[in-house]
Parts: sequence; C-alpha cells; structure tokens
Amino acid sequence: MDTTSEKLTNKKYFLQKVAKVISIFSVIAAIGSIGYVLLANPSDGLKLTFGVVAFFFSAMSVVLFAIGNANLPDLSIKLKKD
Repeated sequence: MDTTSEKLTNKKYFLQKVAKVISIFSVIAAIGSIGYVLLANPSDGLKLTFGVVAFFFSAMSVVLFAIGNANLPDLSIKLKKD
C-alpha cells in the first residue's frame, strides 16, 4: 500500500470552514446568554433557561472549533495508470 496517500494535509475542507464560522457565532451567543444571566432580575424565569443555553453554546463552540482546526488525512483514491 502506498503510504504517501495517508499523509496529513493542512488543507481545510469546506465543512471544516463552516464549522469554524459556526463556532465563532456560538461563542458570541454564549457570551450574550451569560450577559443576560448576569443582568437579569433574580426572579426572572428565563434565567435558568439562558444558563443552559450558554452552557450548550460554549460546549458546541469548543467541539466545532476542534473540528475546524483538525488536520485530516487525504483519503481520496488515486488510480495509477500503467
């Protein structure tokens, strides 16, 4: 088997770029949710909901940022002509 086809590439695929952009928007949404939690009235019923939303968006941003920065191997099949 040819080992040159299994090398890691620095090329970022389209969906990796999309994941990185979505992770940036997730960070912004998490910061906005945390801001609402900190500034909301203690008797507000949405305070718990926005806390959960902030946790979800922060966790999602970490995962999508890792996917966006991964160096994936080139798994394309290359046919050799004899």
